[in-house]
Amino acid sequence: MRGGGREKIKAMLFPYYKLVCKLLWDFNNKLYLYHVELPVTLRCSLRCKKCVFMMPYFEKPVDYDVNDLLLYMDRLFDCVDAIQIFRILGGEPFLYPELGKIVDKALSSDKVKTVEVITNGTILPKNELLEKMKDPKLTVQISDYGRYSTHKTELKQACDETGVRCILRDEKEKNWFDSGGLEFRGRSAKELKKQMRHCGNICRNFLDGRLYYCPRAAFGAKLGIPDPEREYVDFTSEKTREQLRNELYDLNRRKSLSACNYCNEGTKLYVPIPVAEQMESKQRLT
Repeated sequence: MRGGGREKIKAMLFPYYKLVCKLLWDFNNKLYLYHVELPVTLRCSLRCKKCVFMMPYFEKPVDYDVNDLLLYMDRLFDCVDAIQIFRILGGEPFLYPELGKIVDKALSSDKVKTVEVITNGTILPKNELLEKMKDPKLTVQISDYGRYSTHKTELKQACDETGVRCILRDEKEKNWFDSGGLEFRGRSAKELKKQMRHCGNICRNFLDGRLYYCPRAAFGAKLGIPDPEREYVDFTSEKTREQLRNELYDLNRRKSLSACNYCNEGTKLYVPIPVAEQMESKQRLT
């Protein structure tokens, strides 16, 4: 159904992940999230045509208010029992002036097992920020986009010299796929359930204080696709901890989303594409 080894493995493991989450909840009342991504800015130093987060299509990219992000992180961490991977990204996170505070918050939570900062290798952070990242549970992950990652070598060296764990993912290792435009696909309920099974997305996106099932649902909502309240958990609301926990569990158990009808992932149309092909002019994501 899908190209790419990692993609096939992810889809194969998806049912087991859902089963583990259910068993932990049913027998121990434990709420487990494997992977949560927190975008801190919509600004990016690249304009990738098929960006999974659709960054080039935001005409006025903004940084998120650090106090809001810290508050939402506190509420999320309070509601869960464990997050295996908490990933900080953008856009390009090293463009975010308050990144150190976000890193500190993530590292200080005993609920968070590992922290990742994802960068495209175009920005060299200050030594002060690198010092904050010297923690055994944090990894800086550089996505190597060839000639576009202009400071990847210097960044890797700076991390090594500072004692920050850093991984440089070669462009040959990183598979990119085309999720397609944001037009409505018209799939039936049965087709959407099949699509989600093959998608196998276990990465929740924490955007604007709302935890969405996937990046497509989160960023697509900002660009105009349907955004039903039942398909995200709103940490900006006045809901109780128990209400939020129940909604998080229900989100993890979903069998389809409205956003699936505006996406190709999990279908035969989800095909490999060149890594980091740049846009030369403004385009519409349709």
